[in-house]
Amino acid sequence: MKRAIIVFILALFLFPVIYAQTKKVTILDPLGNVSAMRKAIVRAKLEEALINSGSYEVISNAELLCITQFTDKDNDFFVESYLQEQESGIIVASADQIIVNTSITEFEKGCIQLAAKLVWWSTVGTSSNNTGGNNWSNGETYNMDGIELVYVEGADSGSMPIKGFFIGKFEVTQAQWKAIMGSNLSQFVDDNLPVENVSWYDAREFLTKLNAVTGRNYRLPTEAEWEFAARGGTIGKGYVYSGSNCIDSVAWYRANSGMQKKNKKKKFEHKEQIVQYQYVRFQGNHTHFVGTKQPNELGIYDMTGNVWEWCEDWYDNSQQQHVVRGGGWDNFDRFCRVSVRTSSVPSNRDSHLGFRVALSL
Repeated sequence: MKRAIIVFILALFLFPVIYAQTKKVTILDPLGNVSAMRKAIVRAKLEEALINSGSYEVISNAELLCITQFTDKDNDFFVESYLQEQESGIIVASADQIIVNTSITEFEKGCIQLAAKLVWWSTVGTSSNNTGGNNWSNGETYNMDGIELVYVEGADSGSMPIKGFFIGKFEVTQAQWKAIMGSNLSQFVDDNLPVENVSWYDAREFLTKLNAVTGRNYRLPTEAEWEFAARGGTIGKGYVYSGSNCIDSVAWYRANSGMQKKNKKKKFEHKEQIVQYQYVRFQGNHTHFVGTKQPNELGIYDMTGNVWEWCEDWYDNSQQQHVVRGGGWDNFDRFCRVSVRTSSVPSNRDSHLGFRVALSL
């Protein structure tokens, strides 16, 4: 009976995800003064991207339409695609791309980029570039491209002045990773878990592709930025861990990241209750959903524990290893202090290695 109830709860939780992945869309013939062959190419690339996203089924006579318009721009192609609700006329996602009027090969590349942008906006991102204007507030969250970022106010004093910057409110999740990369390297698999088992090179490849889709310049945080944000920036209280002197309140680490039978009847918050039952299949310790512990002073989660996070910097002058910070799910508390720094070769993949994004003003 208990097992049936658990399955029912999980089914209710997963139903919105499954439903969201089965939207039906009709791709209309592109509009504009271009050849039939080029129209066929862009239509094919849009269909391929929508289907491969796992979120759409392409059929005829659907309530959701994919409309594409070609216009001339300095002898090149300006192409705009958008998803529109047929009945209401509401545009739910849009993307555009300038395609150089040269070879068919280059035209196909441009169509692939256009399709990737449209899928991104429709499944993970937002078609708005609203980031709250230029009046950034320290510790405030801004949703840029479907990635929640926290603004960290800079500090001019000290031996290493830091300019204001944005940093991921959460570690990059597997859902975000899959939306850009189309695959998942993680050992512990769930969309809400931090992506792990990724090398420094893998993280950089993700950022390159993310930037191609969003038109921004996302990057890894520098070590100085990472530590400044982890310590709470200009409003930090000098905690040993990111957000507290009590590691259990802010981090998943060796002592609390395992699934133990004696804790099965303990009451958890909704997300962690699902994690509780979902991870029965895992042996030993493991990662946990992002954002399920307390945040630090700036509202940033999991800068202590869960997964170690790659930084942009080399660890030392030898330029053979990159900095990783924060500690992971399999580490003792002493290795998860904000002050602890270590490194790894950039090609290393491990289930305790992940990252979060940063963005300059």
